[in-house]
Amino acid sequence: MGATFEVVRRAADGYMLGHAKIGTAIRKAGLFGELDLPFMLQNVGGEITRTMTSHMHAAFKTATWHTHCDAETWRDDVVTKRIDPINGLIPVPEKPGLGVSIDREQLERLKKQKLPKQAKWIIKTTYKNGTRMYNIANPDESIFMVRPDRRKLLPFSYDAPLSSEWWDDDGSKRYREMFERITKQGVVLVKPGAKD
Repeated sequence: MGATFEVVRRAADGYMLGHAKIGTAIRKAGLFGELDLPFMLQNVGGEITRTMTSHMHAAFKTATWHTHCDAETWRDDVVTKRIDPINGLIPVPEKPGLGVSIDREQLERLKKQKLPKQAKWIIKTTYKNGTRMYNIANPDESIFMVRPDRRKLLPFSYDAPLSSEWWDDDGSKRYREMFERITKQGVVLVKPGAKD
């Protein structure tokens, strides 16, 4: 849902704006506020992102659902002081701007850092009835599992419980063969009880 016309029709009890641009978030917040619908912003990043999102949540009338930012999981960040959550809440800084100060040395160090290339791997999804689905997880297409227009997957549903396993390249012949099958077919489906 794009949080437009369906909002007026009350298609959901609340909304999550994932990685919304600031202008979009402001416009949607106005719509949600007018209709008294709760929402949340999900902007994943470091302390700067979390602080920006906190300011926006504080300013928007119905931004009352939890927000998510993985700043507390980062070993390194570019701010001089982190904001620690207290009982799951963080205070909105009251200093000028976002209320954080940049550690310029740390910023330069992190800008020069080269991230290791992550190899593709296989995701094995098993449905309640035993059907197995194999897909290649590509770090360059990280959202393919949640975007139906990206891959031909079996539809996910709360009514179709499933479990997923990550299968990293273990150097085995079985892994190579399955990876090649998926590459050729796009997705590999295996009926319950059949061999992979």
